[in-house]
Amino acid sequence: MSELKERDREVFKVLLVHWINHNGEHVAGYREWSDKMRVSRPEVAEEIDEAIASMEAAAKSLMLAKIRFQEAE
Repeated sequence: MSELKERDREVFKVLLVHWINHNGEHVAGYREWSDKMRVSRPEVAEEIDEAIASMEAAAKSLMLAKIRFQEAE
């Protein structure tokens, strides 16, 4: 496996931060709509809650990827 070019490493670090932050912004919006749906459409809120859990798991994985990438530098 070839080493990443310096430029690619720098771009990847920026992308990881962006992905983590952007994911959090989406989760906040999902949570808002889940709350709005909870009384009138609880089945919809439940699906959104499942999406939130998946997004939170993705955020954790992205954070671990960031930590592991930084450890190797």
